[in-house]
Amino acid sequence: VKKCLEMFSELAENPEDYKKFYEQFSKNLKLGIHEDSTNRTKIADLLRYASTKSGEELTSLKEYVGRMPEAQKNIYFITGESKEAVKNSPFLEQCTKRGYEVLYMVDPIDEYAVQQLKDYDGK
Repeated sequence: VKKCLEMFSELAENPEDYKKFYEQFSKNLKLGIHEDSTNRTKIADLLRYASTKSGEELTSLKEYVGRMPEAQKNIYFITGESKEAVKNSPFLEQCTKRGYEVLYMVDPIDEYAVQQLKDYDGK
C-alpha cells in the first residue's frame, strides 16, 4: 500500500496524467478513505473535486485550503446527484456571498468518504 500511495503521489505531480488516472480510479481512492484509517490523510491528498471556483478543472483539498480566506475556518461542500444540480442550489448563496469556495461532491461514495475524513489540515 505504501508503494502504491507513493506512486500515486508522484503521478499527481503531472496534472494531465493524474486526470486520466483519477477518472478511472477516483471511486477506489474514495473507498480507501472509508476503509483505510491508517492511510486516510495520504489518500485525502489524492482526492480531487470540482468547486465553485475551479471551473472545469478539479481541485485538491490542499489547493482548496490554500485558497481559503483568513476568515474561513471550515471546508464547505455540497452533495448532490450532479454538478449541474448542486451548482444551482440555493444553499450555495451564503457561502459565495462571503467569497467562500464550495466543493461539489456528486459521487454517491463522497458522502461516506467525508464522514470518515473528519478534517483536513486542521479545517
